[in-house]
Amino acid sequence: MREHALVVIRHAITTGDLDEETIYSAAGLAKQLGISLSPVREAMMSLVAEGTVEAVPNRGFRLVPVTREDLEEIVHIRALLAGPAVEALCARAVEDPERLAPQLEDLRGHAEDALASATDDDTTGFMTADRVFHEHLLEFGLGRRAAEISLRLRDQSRVFAARQDAAVVDAESARQLIDLVDLIESGRTGEARELVVDNLHYFKRAEAREP
Repeated sequence: MREHALVVIRHAITTGDLDEETIYSAAGLAKQLGISLSPVREAMMSLVAEGTVEAVPNRGFRLVPVTREDLEEIVHIRALLAGPAVEALCARAVEDPERLAPQLEDLRGHAEDALASATDDDTTGFMTADRVFHEHLLEFGLGRRAAEISLRLRDQSRVFAARQDAAVVDAESARQLIDLVDLIESGRTGEARELVVDNLHYFKRAEAREP
């Protein structure tokens, strides 16, 4: 139950359903998400321990604000994980393409979902598909632990994106995911590594579009 609550709350953070300006009581959050109180409280304490959420005495919980410097650091660390993951997948594409094929099909499906959502201006759909794509990319390339580390970092960077609602839906970023799968399938390691790092810096393109 706690793990289920944690997944639901992480999803709500990713899609912007929870914001840093609001203090959430465990009871109110449980009602909002349709989950029992005890698992929600335990999940929120787990998020406090990892630094995504902070406890407000006698009031509840709120998301920890993220500065531009925080975001740069988070993306840098995620890139340190994503680069080797892509290299490993490219090597596997050359050595054993048949075995890698189902994983590439999975990644391509999420990339196409992200593009379809971006085309429809569906923020929740885009953020969800993008999140799952990067989760599976890390898991397939380096393993589950690397994926979980990257996801925790991603959750901590969500506030910056949530403040730029229109910019979050990024068709260019979604197209990059499809291109990335093509590069991995072709074993083009250098180009794939460069593209995945650029994709993680999507917020810079969002800033360039701001008036």
